[in-house]
Amino acid sequence: MNRTGAGWIAAAVAVLGLAPASLLFGMTLMPSRLAAVERGTQVPWFLTWGLIWMTALIAVTLGVFLIRIGVSQLRN
Repeated sequence: MNRTGAGWIAAAVAVLGLAPASLLFGMTLMPSRLAAVERGTQVPWFLTWGLIWMTALIAVTLGVFLIRIGVSQLRN
């Protein structure tokens, strides 16, 4: 793929925006832990939060990788 270093960095910024967005959506849409315990849905609550945190961690990892590619292309 023939993409400039600035293009890779722009993609990294977009991907890094997914991490706080996923956490924000999780905090907004998910019920509290106490509400999940009261309803008996604690295991799905933990699984869903695990998926939300994995999404955030993967977005940060991918963003850092894209930044490294972009910076290496800007140096060349």
